[in-house]
Amino acid sequence: MEKLKAYLELVRAHNLLATALGVIAGSMLVVKPLLVPALIAIITAVMIAAAGYAINDYFDIEIDKINKPERPIPSGRISPREALLLSYPLFFLAPLIALIVGIFTALFAAINSVLMYFYSRSLKRMGLIGNLVVAFSTAATLFYGALAQVEWIKEWKVLALIMPVVLMTFFLGLAREIVKGVEDYYGDKANNVRTLAVVWGPHKALKTALILTIVSIIMAIISFFTTPLSYLFLALTVSAGIASVISIAKAMKGKDPVSAAKVPRRVMKIAMFVGLIAIILDRSLSLALLGYKAEEA
Repeated sequence: MEKLKAYLELVRAHNLLATALGVIAGSMLVVKPLLVPALIAIITAVMIAAAGYAINDYFDIEIDKINKPERPIPSGRISPREALLLSYPLFFLAPLIALIVGIFTALFAAINSVLMYFYSRSLKRMGLIGNLVVAFSTAATLFYGALAQVEWIKEWKVLALIMPVVLMTFFLGLAREIVKGVEDYYGDKANNVRTLAVVWGPHKALKTALILTIVSIIMAIISFFTTPLSYLFLALTVSAGIASVISIAKAMKGKDPVSAAKVPRRVMKIAMFVGLIAIILDRSLSLALLGYKAEEA
C-alpha cells in the first residue's frame, strides 16, 4: 500500500482527475457524445498525463532534493528507474490505444506524449515557451475529447465550432502561467529562467496576463454562439473570467506585485475549474432535457 501511495503521489492522482474532466468536457461539446470514444480518450489522456508527471519528477531529481525532498523520488520511495519504467510504456501505449478511435486521435496523442517528454526535459526552463506548452496541454484535453468524438462519427466540421472554447481555455491557461512566473520572479531570475516577468518585469507580465484573460472572456462569449452551450455556461465562465481580471488588476496596483501574484494565480485556477464544470453541467442538463422531450414525443 505504501508503494501504491507513492506511485499515486508521483503521477499527481488529483491532477489526473482534472485531466479526465477536461476530456469529458471536450467530449460533451459534441451534440451527441458517444461512450466508446469518450472512454478511450479519457484513459489515454490520463496515461499521457501520468507519464508526464513521472518523467517530470525524474528530470527534477536534483531540484526536488532541495525544494521538495518529500516527493517520491528524492525521499527514496520511488527510484528514478521505476519512474522511467512507468512513464515510457505509458507514453508509448497511449497513442496505440487511441488508434481504436482513429489515426488523427492517435497522432494527437503521440504529439502530446512527445511534447510532455521534452517539456520536462528542457522546455519548462525556457520561460514563455514552457508557458505556451502548459497552456496548450491544458486546452488539449478539451480538444482531444472532442476530436475522439468527431473522428468516431466523422463529423469534422464540429471541430471548427468548438475551437473558441479550446482557445478560451488556452488563453486563460497561458495567462495563469504568466502570473505564476510573476510569483516565482526572484527564483526564476536567480536561475536564469526567462519568463515574461524576468524579461519584461512583473508589472508588464501582469498586464499581458490581464489582456490574455480578457481575450479568454471574449472567446467564452463567442463559444456561446458557436456551440450547443447555453446561458448557464456563459454566466459561469464570464463571471469566473471577470473575477480573474479583478484579481490581476489588484495585484498590478499593489506595491509588491510579486507577492501579490499568488492571489490571482489561485483565482485563475478556480476559474479554469469552473470553466470545465460549467461545460459538463451545461451539457448534462441540455442532454437530460433532450432525453425528456424525446420520451414525451
